Parts: sequence; C-alpha cells; structure tokens
Amino acid sequence: MNNLKNLAGNDVSLFLFRFELRGNGIDFVVNQAIAADMYHDIDEKLKPLAHACCETLLRYRHLSVSNTIMDGNILATGEFEVMLSKGLGRHVAETEKQQLFQDAKTIADLLVEVMDRRTQEEKEGKDVRPSDTPAPPDPKQIQQGLEALGHAKRLQAELQWMLEGQQVRPRLQQLRPEDLPTGVSASRGYDHRGHCVTFRHETLGELGKIVLIKIHEGKMLIQAEFYKGQDDMQAPLEEKKKHVFEQVVATVHTCFDENFPA
Repeated sequence: MNNLKNLAGNDVSLFLFRFELRGNGIDFVVNQAIAADMYHDIDEKLKPLAHACCETLLRYRHLSVSNTIMDGNILATGEFEVMLSKGLGRHVAETEKQQLFQDAKTIADLLVEVMDRRTQEEKEGKDVRPSDTPAPPDPKQIQQGLEALGHAKRLQAELQWMLEGQQVRPRLQQLRPEDLPTGVSASRGYDHRGHCVTFRHETLGELGKIVLIKIHEGKMLIQAEFYKGQDDMQAPLEEKKKHVFEQVVATVHTCFDENFPA
C-alpha cells in the first residue's frame, strides 16, 4: 500500500521533486527514476528554474517548520500539487509566492515531459539505455538561463503594460553602460519578487543584483543584494567588491531619484 503523503498530508501517487534544507543551503531533489531518464535539453531548462526557487526559499528557510521546505507531487486524484512547509505561505508576499508556484508547476511539467518522452521511445522500440549522468550545475549556464527567464518575464510585463494602455512617461532616462563604475557590466536577471538586474566586474567577478519590487500602485521598492559567494572569500577581495557594488547601488538610486522625484 502506498502511504506517501505530501506536506499537506494528501495522498501522493507520484513524487516529482522537493526542496530540502541542508546546512545553510537548500537541495533540489528529483524523483530518482526520472533523473535517470533525464534529457540534456530538459535538464538545461530545469536548472535555472530550480536555482530561482532555491533563492526564494532561502530567504524564508528560517521560518520552515520541516526539513522539506517545498514539495511537488502528483496526487492520488491525478492532480499536481505544490506545497510549502506548514504556515510558510503566509510569510511570502503574494506576487512572489505566485511566481514561485508558477515555476514549480513548470518544473513539474518538465519532469512529466521526461516520462512521456521516454514512454514514447519505448513504444517506438527505440534504444532506451539509461542516459548519461546529468552534469553538475554550471554557474555560467545557469546565469544564461536566468537571463533568458528574465527577458521573457520582462517581455510579458511589457505586453501586459501595453494592453492596459500605460504610457512611457516623458523624458524618462534609462541607465546607460557608461553611467556604471569602470569595469562593471549589467545584465537581465530573474527574481520572483520583481524585475532584476545583475552586476559583475571584469576582474572581481559577480557583485550582486538589484530587484525592483512593486509594493503598490505607483510605488517601487529598490532592493540591493550583495553577492557573498564562497565562505572562504578573502576579506580584501570582499571589501573591494562591496565598495564597487555600493557605487552601483548609489548610481541606480540617483537614476531613479531623477526619473521619479518624490
């Protein structure tokens, strides 16, 4: 008898994935049989989504009452259900939570696609030997995936913005590459809270990100997060990165103050 239940206590017919607390981080755990059949193209789509979910869940890990902070399963009813650790949902902003759940559903769809594709291959009599072991996460590849997700999110927002009849305010000035400190470049990022821009330095590496969060009509919150990186980062290097990132944040604030005066 199958007694597997999800975080909500509902009967599960198929476990898909879960996010588990581990030390100061979070592990993304996938159904072992599905992972063994994983396709390279699906794996490339999966990892940036899982990374984004981990980043969001890390902000709330201290509030989780269970080791599993989020899980996704096919229930005995045949429906997919994603659940957070008991009571955690009330601490997550609604927009952020919906983005998190939407990506969890996309992850589930990708895992189901693995099963469907493998089943179809078996029906067609194709070679179904186990796939190569999925490669460990590649930071550069994940960054590219997050950038693609960020662009897609931005385009969707712009389309919605146009459908609502919004107009660009006159003389709105965009932040230019030459406005940033020497050696710093910016790229589109991806964050469940809102629109995200990441910054890196040509020699110091990744600096951090700035997220624009809509708190209510006409009001935006600018949230800056410094990239701490490895725990063994040398203090002088960390101080250099902090100094440059502080310059970036000051530049962005100045840009917004000029375009959106109080």
